Amino acid sequence: MLNENQQKKFADFYESARHNDTLDAKTTLLLHLGAAMAVGCIPCMETYFGAARKEGITEEEIGAVQAAVMAVSAGRVAAQLREVERRGRKPGGCC
Repeated sequence: MLNENQQKKFADFYESARHNDTLDAKTTLLLHLGAAMAVGCIPCMETYFGAARKEGITEEEIGAVQAAVMAVSAGRVAAQLREVERRGRKPGGCC
């Protein structure tokens, strides 16, 4: 469990990432939503999805983020399978 100092530092870091001076607010919000999708954090997805709807971000824009996350995830699975094929099945593995 984070101590009070660590919690404050994390909160400061999070705020600096969420409200940065580089990307516009809409792009940042969509990026956070996509990251939440990618790591499978349902509470984060609920928060960012709700914020996106409140900010007037369209279903099409959210769908574009979802599609990008799905494409990258599919690429990861394909790359993992290629790596397994490259290594060949070794005794003592799973299953």
